[in-house]
Amino acid sequence: MYQSSRRVASCVAALGSAALAALFSLPAAAQAIPATLSSASVDAGYRVTLNGFDLGTFSFKSNVSDSQYTLHTHVELSALLGVFRWKGVTQVSGSVGAKRPSPSDFRFDYESSVRNGSVIMGFDKNNVDHVTVLPVVREPADTVPLERKHLSDVLDPLSAILVLTHSEAATPCGRTVAIFDGKQRFNISLHEARKVTLAQGETATVCRVKYTPLSGYRANAETRQLAQTKDIEITFRMVPAAKLMVPQSVSVPTGAGTARIDLERISIQLPERGRVASAD
Repeated sequence: MYQSSRRVASCVAALGSAALAALFSLPAAAQAIPATLSSASVDAGYRVTLNGFDLGTFSFKSNVSDSQYTLHTHVELSALLGVFRWKGVTQVSGSVGAKRPSPSDFRFDYESSVRNGSVIMGFDKNNVDHVTVLPVVREPADTVPLERKHLSDVLDPLSAILVLTHSEAATPCGRTVAIFDGKQRFNISLHEARKVTLAQGETATVCRVKYTPLSGYRANAETRQLAQTKDIEITFRMVPAAKLMVPQSVSVPTGAGTARIDLERISIQLPERGRVASAD
């Protein structure tokens, strides 16, 4: 169970930091991008559960202007009556150019009952310029080596949220996105699964997620299971006034059961209109 808790923490961190909440990053070069990124400030809070049991919280903050953006996430998880604890903080800054995010600095710091560490990345024109991962550990023998070509035309996981959520498109689905998180390079494809009605009476879009690892991953049963599953889903709701697609929930199967991230609160503010959406 302890090892399962560690795997769940890793999944939640990936979910949250990569598109929310997770999971998801940048569009490939050939894919369509938004006509413009909406200037807006977003402050959202999510609840993390495993098989319906409370694990912790995930918070996301973004501030996008005409030329720059900053992103911040904070995850805190606890399991086994507090025996296992995990906390992660991610910070990103960059510029908005050529109608897409262009990150400059990415930093992810984590603390757990097992170890502490960090991932630091620098970017130059959407290419990974340098990466520092601490602590330095020997990679398992089944790790697929990173290739230099996989570090070109990519964004960090958080910057990708701007691409997925800042859009005037009718649906966030139908996209393939490329992710590099500091250790692993993989693709995520989103396909529309269905429409659902939320408790507020709003119609939301559920995207089914396909995970395709390319390099930096472990070629083991856990990775194969994640690559083969059709049960990873993200539910998006539209906020027309802000031209935003808000992740309402994320669901992903793990070795210990189904992990979920569900929206609990959100506040969206526009520079010219003030607060345009809020919920608790």
